[in-house]
Amino acid sequence: MTTLTMPVYNRSSEFETIVGVMGIDVTTGEMSTETPYQKIGPIGYSFAINPNGYIVFHPKLRAQEGWLVEPPNLDLLEVEYENEAKKQVRKNMIDGKQGNERLETYIVSESGRYVVNTNRTYHYTRVSNTTFSLGVVLPDYVQNYPTITGIPVNQTIQDLLSKSNSSDSAVLVAPWKYCTLPQRIGEKEMEVVVGNEADVVIGNKTNMTENYTSEVDDLWQQTPLQDMINPTAKCRDSLVQHFLWDVTTTQGMDTVWKGVPEEKRNLTEAMFLGTNGGLTRVFPASAQDVFADMTDPRTADYYSRAMDMDVSVYSAPYRTGSNWSADPNAMDLAITVVRKVVLSAAKAQNYAAAVVGVKIKPNKFEELMTSVSVAYCSDRGDSHSCYLLDDGAFVIHTNQDSGKEVGRFFGEVEPGVMNKLINQSVYERVQVYDFQAICVKKEQIPSAGSRSFYIPSISLFEALTLKWWTTGLAWAYANFNLYSSLFTSFSASAHSSSAAAEETKNEPCVKLLTQYHFGDDADHSSDITCNNCTRRFHSVRVKQSNLLLLVIENKDCDICEPVVTQKPMAADPNMCEDHPRYRRRPKDCYEKDKSNKLRCTSGGESVHVSMLLLIFHLALVVLIFNKSD
Repeated sequence: MTTLTMPVYNRSSEFETIVGVMGIDVTTGEMSTETPYQKIGPIGYSFAINPNGYIVFHPKLRAQEGWLVEPPNLDLLEVEYENEAKKQVRKNMIDGKQGNERLETYIVSESGRYVVNTNRTYHYTRVSNTTFSLGVVLPDYVQNYPTITGIPVNQTIQDLLSKSNSSDSAVLVAPWKYCTLPQRIGEKEMEVVVGNEADVVIGNKTNMTENYTSEVDDLWQQTPLQDMINPTAKCRDSLVQHFLWDVTTTQGMDTVWKGVPEEKRNLTEAMFLGTNGGLTRVFPASAQDVFADMTDPRTADYYSRAMDMDVSVYSAPYRTGSNWSADPNAMDLAITVVRKVVLSAAKAQNYAAAVVGVKIKPNKFEELMTSVSVAYCSDRGDSHSCYLLDDGAFVIHTNQDSGKEVGRFFGEVEPGVMNKLINQSVYERVQVYDFQAICVKKEQIPSAGSRSFYIPSISLFEALTLKWWTTGLAWAYANFNLYSSLFTSFSASAHSSSAAAEETKNEPCVKLLTQYHFGDDADHSSDITCNNCTRRFHSVRVKQSNLLLLVIENKDCDICEPVVTQKPMAADPNMCEDHPRYRRRPKDCYEKDKSNKLRCTSGGESVHVSMLLLIFHLALVVLIFNKSD
């Protein structure tokens, strides 16, 4: 929530005076929905900061997703990777400048497990009549965008809905705000925001008719497609047109998928396509439930990773050592392979418009490793252990029988080899602080215990006033001692070290996140020695993919290296000393009056406390406690 305020003046006299302040609360979600995603694409985003560099809204601000009760005071450089170029962009925005900068930066994936070093262009300008500065961030592949008009809405949607019942594929729509529907319930009007059930806003519920519940239930059954053809809906025409363009452009995908030879189709669990306009097609339709959480390209991990990489991107479901299935063909072990679709036409100027992908059964990768390294990886791990790792060092496949390492971070599987890969620049480590992390805190539940003494609490601010010392203290002190003498209580709230129960609660904290990405060494051989036992390994990148093939000699050697983990670790950084930030104080408290004189200073007025009065207060404290003894 952001509060926007402005002063209210009395201008009736020669010298105008401030009589009050008026304001309005705007949620960060409402501000971010105004982002023109049809122009900047789902990977681009907008944000705003104030003169202190703190975020007004940003897609990485988790508070707008309901993770925290109150939005934290987060700096721009605390939700994005910090480097010198980005520091300068932040400073320019604080100073109210306008410009654009193309810079190299690390982008952390939505899941937090991957990082990619890529380019982003920051466009920024000051918002007039405010202290805010607005920024828009664009990747290289959406520097140009299509302008789409003239696609008939009713006909296109009706054709799509009529074909969906007989089609072998499923059509899913992103939970975006394509349209809003004005509705009247009883005597009150409400506006239903279509595309995201959590964003339905209902007006004052008083004096509503009894059919309120049934009407709302009917509204939940509306879909974004139906609302696009509703004549009473207010739609974002450019966003709807982009969606319709995606529909018409991809309507032949059913034929393409059906044309895949059956022996190859049997190797896959599903084939799918996602577009910048929010359309997802899934084949076969029976697999659509798997994609229920992947329909939004702005938040889907596969979408951003495919867009930021110019190769086929492989990924496995993330799991820990105890979270795996013994069945190597289980659906939860399916490997996802995605690649972006770039329009190469002259007018498109390499516009990345969509991502296509498949979910492959894990046994397919045994054939891949056998074809790449027949001599070592086809013996089921008797002489050599073979691993396919992705760009984040997660196991995609292995020739080990159990397959329980699939989806695990390789540093927990082979610590010695992983340390070598890092030291030899096969992988590089990136660490950033997460200032929006949640930590679990254990607390003891109070239990009954005996009271030995009780000290009344004293307010420090009240204690610094003469009135309190001359009246309040004497009266409270007398009443306390009189009441304690007549009504002695032998029970009080205490913490029992032996019998108290524990409860847990979540609280904000800071964690250190660690990600890995490919380094400069694409082909490497080395030895690992531990207690006079040496193993040899060799690693090589698989072309046109984010995969690394790793072959390790099998020997019964001890493990001397510590486990390399990627799990977030609790941290307590000293931000004031280690990360000083540039900030700017406002020039004026409020406008000048008609005589061109400031009505207040730029800083807060100092509060001067009389030293004599303070000494008198301290002396009085000593006197009272000496008499009480």
